[in-house]
Amino acid sequence: MSIQNSISLPSSHRDVAGLEKTKLWIHENPTAVKVIEIASLLTGIGMLVAIPLSAPLLTTGAVIGLALSGTALTTASSAALYTLDILIPPHHDMKDHVFTPGECEGGKLFYLGDVPVLTLNSDDSFKSGYAHGYLCGNAINKLTKRLDLIMHTLAHQKRASELPKTLEKIRSTIPADYFIEMQGIVAGYEEWSKKHSLQFPKKLSVDDILLLHLMPDSLHFDPSLLEHQTSQAGQESAVACTAIVDRDPQQGMVFARNMDWPSFGLAGSNSLLINRQSAKKGHSTLEVGIPGLVGTLTGMNDHGLALAMNVCSGYTREIRGMPASLFNRACLERCRTTADVDRFVSMNSPLGPYHLTIADRDSAKSFHFYQSYQETHTTRQLADNQPLVTLNYCYNPQPRCDMHHSSDRQQQLDQFFHRRENKPLQEALALPFVNNWLTTHRVVMEPKTGTFQVAFDNAFAGTAPLQSLLFKK
Repeated sequence: MSIQNSISLPSSHRDVAGLEKTKLWIHENPTAVKVIEIASLLTGIGMLVAIPLSAPLLTTGAVIGLALSGTALTTASSAALYTLDILIPPHHDMKDHVFTPGECEGGKLFYLGDVPVLTLNSDDSFKSGYAHGYLCGNAINKLTKRLDLIMHTLAHQKRASELPKTLEKIRSTIPADYFIEMQGIVAGYEEWSKKHSLQFPKKLSVDDILLLHLMPDSLHFDPSLLEHQTSQAGQESAVACTAIVDRDPQQGMVFARNMDWPSFGLAGSNSLLINRQSAKKGHSTLEVGIPGLVGTLTGMNDHGLALAMNVCSGYTREIRGMPASLFNRACLERCRTTADVDRFVSMNSPLGPYHLTIADRDSAKSFHFYQSYQETHTTRQLADNQPLVTLNYCYNPQPRCDMHHSSDRQQQLDQFFHRRENKPLQEALALPFVNNWLTTHRVVMEPKTGTFQVAFDNAFAGTAPLQSLLFKK
């Protein structure tokens, strides 16, 4: 019996579970769905084409009905063909390689098995960014076009050109080398664009890239607020993540993580691992990345420090520090242990509320930024006899604000650990609600052994086969 079938759901949640199953079926059967959509479209067109021929044989009411039905079916089918991949993304098999391997000064893009890896090995931040932008140009083009359509054209969110004051203040909070790397990405992407003009590349500015780094903060921070425009509340049901750390007698700390974020049909299949190597700074990191982003959502360094973030709700009225993904990267590059992160957090703060779970070879901790009643940070430690689980509640100091079925996920995880026996921790990532239509990658990291396991998909990645790499100093 599969994991999903072995866990019982309360009757009050079965409707939600049924909807998830429908999404899963559509996700796993993209070809069948496309056939149905195209057949419906052709049927609708056929009904419209048949009107002139059948009109003499039909009543006026029948002709009108045929015209309305044909128009409705054609319109609905056309819309479905265009939007379904965005709303319920199709399955991505990692065996289908979407990146083109290449190499240039500052970096190399290649596959380890079926895992795409971008190695950035220059101590010059601009050159690293250039290699990123040039080697990942095709993915950056596709992703930014899709995001522009959804976030700016359809959702009417402000573009970078409309947010000069906000982005200027954000720029003042981030390390200079991160911004230089963004400049390099734009330069490398422009060079790729010159060689691929037939793909009609989207024009990008450094501010466009900077604005992308505010996406993980979008639930609590509206960039237009500082431009004296109307602030819009985030959608609490739109995102979710799961982070679990537990001890294993042989492997030591095991960090299992599902990253949930709308893929819009592309983000999962265009995800990759980014290995940053700096001889000058003395660090090497391995991170799950999206082309165009220099920040970190999930990653581990060569000293065995692993981390992952979860979003949570809140309301940020001022810029208090760097965006979450860049704060995470700074932790990963400057710290070796959980104690180091403690010290870093005591002297630095991120932009706004989120959860940061960390683990080293011996300990684990979860930071909950701006979530105490006094808007300070709270923390939770890994206990001796139970895993450290972080979902999308607000820990203030008790879990509240149930985002995207956090209570349902917690219930499934509680049942799993109660019945766990010898099941590996990664199986918890396949549970109902933990694995859902927003899950774009799952990762299992072992700080002691240096093992890094990863799976990408556009949705439901919690059941995608994990592929293992060894990452040690």
